[in-house]
Amino acid sequence: MRNAHYPIRAVARLTGLPLDTLRAWERRYQVVTPRRDHRGRLYDERDVERLKQLARLVDEGHAIGSIAKLPAAALARLGDQQSSPPRAAAAPVDLISLVRAMKQYDLPAVEWLLSRHAALLPADALIFSVILPILREAGSRWEAGAIRPAQEHLVSATVRSVLGGLLRTMPPATGHDAMVFATLAGERHELGLLSAAVLAAHAGHGVTYLGPDVPATDVVHAVNALKPSTLVVCATIAEVTSAREMRTLRRLRPDTTVWVGGSRPARLRRELGARARVIDTLERFSGLVGRRRS
Repeated sequence: MRNAHYPIRAVARLTGLPLDTLRAWERRYQVVTPRRDHRGRLYDERDVERLKQLARLVDEGHAIGSIAKLPAAALARLGDQQSSPPRAAAAPVDLISLVRAMKQYDLPAVEWLLSRHAALLPADALIFSVILPILREAGSRWEAGAIRPAQEHLVSATVRSVLGGLLRTMPPATGHDAMVFATLAGERHELGLLSAAVLAAHAGHGVTYLGPDVPATDVVHAVNALKPSTLVVCATIAEVTSAREMRTLRRLRPDTTVWVGGSRPARLRRELGARARVIDTLERFSGLVGRRRS
């Protein structure tokens, strides 16, 4: 059996780890070193068993970064010390623990809660089952005056870090359906945009993420140089971006589609006219990028 070798999709089925997680663990932590041939990665039985051990321990609460380099014997000892049996999937996001950590400015606890899910879940499940519920909870508590702005910012900054790290570890796209993501000058809210970029990369699109608060002239320059099929922009605050900035986007290449998201897309849609398409939810966006990939 030592001579048996498995492609990455077979390993994903055998271990229960999503493909994105397998690739991220290899890239960030070198948890295994599979062979490579013209078909891609090939894993042997020892690799598969190690990945199963790591997946069980992460599911039981260990941070992958703290156990990735441990030898097999040490992983086995950790497994024997666990008082509860391993679960088949990550637990639902623990909003109670998150709020407690947020109120105490406990950054390591917030990071652990998010990173644990990021290591176990595929990108789309992470965003819809973990990231969005966390952001809604933090936002509603901030609006109600139950938490301070600094406490809400602590969570937002951690979410931004997790999503940014996830986007950096996505495998490069092999097709030509590229997308550019940005918000215009004055618009600094980026978590919805960053979530959309991760969803697009997860669906196999080539993604260039310019980030928030980018002058429209620079957005146009980047898009005209990169020649993507789609520019995705986000608008969340009324009147924060000038009409002149918005009209600058009319200088985009004529074959570039513009998708407008966020809670305040109306002005940008009016300035750009028929070439702009409003995408009102991340769920709708995810469905669109998934269909375009297929």
